[in-house]
Amino acid sequence: MFFSGYASADYSLFRNKITEGHKAGIGLFLMNDHSLAGALQTNSVGLSTAYNVGLDPYGEHSFGLGIQGVFHQRRFDYHKLTFENQFGPNGFDGSLPVGEPMDYNRRHSFDLNAGVMYNVNLQDKSFFAGFSAYNLLSHNDAVLAEEFKMPIRLNFQAGARFYVHEYASVYSSLTSMYQNGANQLTLGGAYGYQLTDGNKNELIGGMWYRLKDAVIPYIGYQRDGFQVALTYDYTVSSLKKAPRLKNGYELTLLYKAPDKRELKTLIPWY
Repeated sequence: MFFSGYASADYSLFRNKITEGHKAGIGLFLMNDHSLAGALQTNSVGLSTAYNVGLDPYGEHSFGLGIQGVFHQRRFDYHKLTFENQFGPNGFDGSLPVGEPMDYNRRHSFDLNAGVMYNVNLQDKSFFAGFSAYNLLSHNDAVLAEEFKMPIRLNFQAGARFYVHEYASVYSSLTSMYQNGANQLTLGGAYGYQLTDGNKNELIGGMWYRLKDAVIPYIGYQRDGFQVALTYDYTVSSLKKAPRLKNGYELTLLYKAPDKRELKTLIPWY
C-alpha cells in the first residue's frame, strides 16, 4: 500500500524589470510519500528557478531553462515490517533479529534536476516539448547498509492543443522516461468542451496509456483559474494477476492566478 501527497507553487519574478517577452520564475514543491504500509516514508522539498526567452515580438515562440535543488529525508520503521528470520517454530516473533544489514532509521540527501522547454503558442493551436534530467548528483538512496547511488533519470515530454471550433479543443501529450536500463512511455489525449460563453468553463475527458502497463482514464473541469482533475490508474499488464494488487487514484487541484499582461506565462495545460 502506498500514498503520495504533493503540493507546489510558482511565482513570476521581475515582471517590469526584464526584457519584454522574457519571463523569470521561482517555484517550490513539497512531497510526502508513504510506502510498504507506512514503514518507508520520504519527505522532499524542492526549490526551482527558470528563465524563458521570447524568440519573437509577439511571444508566440519561447525557450526556457530551469534548475531545481531537492532535499530528501527518508525514514524507515522496521517495526512495521516482518522478515523471514522472525518466523520460528512458534510462529512470528518480532523480537528476533531481522537478518538483514539495515543500519539506519533516518537518512538525508540532496540532489539537482535541470531541464529545457520550447513553447509555441499560436491563435488556433499550441505546442510544447521539453527535456529534463533528474538526480544529477546521484544521491545515496540505499535501504540496506551497502551504498546505492540513485541513477540519473532522463525525461522527454511533448504536448499539443488544437482548437476544433469555438467551444471545443483536443489535447494530447507524451511522456518518455529512461533510468538505468528501464523505460516508460505514456501517451494519450483528451477532448475539452467549453460549457458557456465568456470566461473559462471547460469540461475535459480523455484517456492515457502507459505502454505495456496500464490505462489511465481522465476527467477534469476548469473554471477560470481553478482546475480539478481525477485519474484512475488501471493495470492491464500481467501484473494485474498479482495478489493484493491495488490500482491507483490521483486527484489534482490547480490554481492559476489571473495574468492580464499581453504576453502570458506559458504553462503546459495538464
